Amino acid sequence: MSVSGSSRALRVRVGLTLCAMVPFSFLAVQGCSSGTPEVFGEGSDEELKAAVEISLGELEGRLAPEGIEARRDLEVRNVVVDELRMAHTRVQQVVHGVPVFGGEAIVHLERDGGVFAVTDAIARKVSGDLQVTPAFGPEVAIDIVLAGYDCVDCLTDEPTADLWVLPMEDAARLAYRVSLRREDGSAQTGMPVVFVDALGGETLWSYDNLQTNTVATGHSLYNGQVQINTYAASGQYTLEDTTRRIATRDNRNTPSALLAMFGFAGSTYDFASTGLVWGTLAGNAQNAGVEAHYASGKVYDFYKTAFGRNGIDGNNGPGTVNAKDGGSKLVVSRVHYSTKYNNAFWNGSVMTYGDGDGTTFSPLVTLDICGHEMTHGVIERTANLTYSGESGALNEAIADIMGAMVERSARGESANTWLIGEDAYTPGTPGDALRYMDDPHRAPNNGYTANGDPDHYSERYTGTADNGGVHINSGIVNKMFYLLAVGGEHHRGGSMAGIGADKAAAIVYKALTSYMTSSTNFAQARTAMINAATALHGSGSAEATAVGQAWSLVGVN
Repeated sequence: MSVSGSSRALRVRVGLTLCAMVPFSFLAVQGCSSGTPEVFGEGSDEELKAAVEISLGELEGRLAPEGIEARRDLEVRNVVVDELRMAHTRVQQVVHGVPVFGGEAIVHLERDGGVFAVTDAIARKVSGDLQVTPAFGPEVAIDIVLAGYDCVDCLTDEPTADLWVLPMEDAARLAYRVSLRREDGSAQTGMPVVFVDALGGETLWSYDNLQTNTVATGHSLYNGQVQINTYAASGQYTLEDTTRRIATRDNRNTPSALLAMFGFAGSTYDFASTGLVWGTLAGNAQNAGVEAHYASGKVYDFYKTAFGRNGIDGNNGPGTVNAKDGGSKLVVSRVHYSTKYNNAFWNGSVMTYGDGDGTTFSPLVTLDICGHEMTHGVIERTANLTYSGESGALNEAIADIMGAMVERSARGESANTWLIGEDAYTPGTPGDALRYMDDPHRAPNNGYTANGDPDHYSERYTGTADNGGVHINSGIVNKMFYLLAVGGEHHRGGSMAGIGADKAAAIVYKALTSYMTSSTNFAQARTAMINAATALHGSGSAEATAVGQAWSLVGVN
């Protein structure tokens, strides 16, 4: 599957200007952004019809050169206008009315009606001339499967069969999908799914819907020996966790970072193992994969436990690859990106992690960096904070905050909780970090401000570099959060007692998801967090008062 089109990962509108960028990267990059008028304001029938027409038009232009006619070969499944007033049109690929297994696309439209992105999983090796009249009925397909099953009397439910077009390596085949269910408490408990050729009767492909996750042991880069969920099939294990709907793939050091950012780089590959122990104590390519897979799982668990959120988009997505069980889409982390790549980034659909050059960074797959990048996805699907100026600094700071909270949830709170990227930054220099939430002045920032990153509004960077200081000025918000959570003194005067990291993080999340807009600045964020604290803890509560104190201590009133 690919995610492309006029993606906001690559294009942000400023009047009629298009700006290429790597959004939401862990390190500073440049870009531009502004708001646009709403087209999908109410989700009315007329708006949904307009979304369908725009989406089919986009797919026509994309697929016609490959012989696929959008209005003939695609059926609209649903259209949703989300809380961001973006419209999402999902289509199913069909051949003369028979659905193509895995053949789907989703056209994502911005609030102004422009194409945001296209999630494209349309099967290209499917001919419209395919014979779709089966040689026998579904009951025969069921009998074929049961003839090879070891315990028909053990089945819990009656088997079912439905007709699909199944894309294969050589060509597509008309097939019955036969589904069995066995829940007898034995070691053979499972949900076998078998595809039977509807013309010849042979078995084409099968999998077990219950045999998806296997607990394995992996040697990670930064967290020692960890347990991870993997997918087991035919004696081989891959880094897929369908419980959390995440997957970790190997980019094998694709040589061109620029091409990869724009979706033209080479394929990613499975991390595969024939056993349940991943990586080696000495270190190999799997170790970074194990670390990213472990960290992604911890990010998912943190958001689920702390806020009741199911994944990045709240609906266990955005999935960009088909799980090997055929039943879900998985959110992907790409590791070993490019060569000596000193960054990690979120591009609107996947997390991507470089290996570092060994001097400035080791592989950027740490708990807090993974939490940071995945949080950019959460922000994108909630307040959608514009990645420029103060709203961009809020974006970066919230990503740092949640990254720190992910690390805290996995390791417990310590002094290192408040250091960002400390496990990967300058591997030859122990004890330092890329950013310091407790003391932003310690952060190196190439001299953009006099004393490292600012920790007070009066010190803010006002230039044009770093998208108007999105990474630099994040220090002001990071310091605010540290004071809110832990308490303490500010070097410019004043002190306060903290309310604890759990309460502080919940207030930030509530403010982000309910009270912030794409253009929220620091002063508006102060108001948003006070409103969030009031909603969570009551008017005049100690928590709401503490929020105001924390912002005031960093010079935002």
